[in-house]
Amino acid sequence: MHVTIISGSTRIDRLSHRVALALANHINGNGIHTAEVLDLAEYQFPVMEAVLHKHPNPPNGLEDFARRIQQSDAHIFVSPEYNGSYTSALKNAVDYLKEKEFAQKVVGVASVSTGMLGGIRAAQTMQQLVLGIAGYPIPQMLTVGQVGERFSESGELLDPQFGKKVNNFLQQFFWLAEAVVEKKALVEAV
Repeated sequence: MHVTIISGSTRIDRLSHRVALALANHINGNGIHTAEVLDLAEYQFPVMEAVLHKHPNPPNGLEDFARRIQQSDAHIFVSPEYNGSYTSALKNAVDYLKEKEFAQKVVGVASVSTGMLGGIRAAQTMQQLVLGIAGYPIPQMLTVGQVGERFSESGELLDPQFGKKVNNFLQQFFWLAEAVVEKKALVEAV
């Protein structure tokens, strides 16, 4: 199974990208599944003018982004909490694609903050976003409080105790994602 991890912050010195890298490292390190990080800071999409399939001149990189999303079996959205929600960059990227690229795919959400709560409101609103694009959100959210103390710039886990929370999140994510992928394969085989 292949997972795309969307790193949803485009800010300078963003801390949430550390979590995206950590999740990719963890998934790729287990030898069972693969993961890639789609970094919205690298894509630099302008504010959406039209959805991809109706856009007369799609922004640079948008078709590649959409292809990677379509080819992926499941997704994880990673975002800091900005004003009680996830980033506008994540919303913008998802809105370009609408729901067809995410439909009937499992989407996990991870939120981060420098405070203790880990961006819980961002995680909750991302779960609503997943429902809006016809995806399947997992109930378990990964909320990362004090993110700078938990992960290094390269995504290395600095707090071994927090590793249990990451493992639990990924176990729940893959439990549902594997079930959905298996069911889709059975339906397609008929």
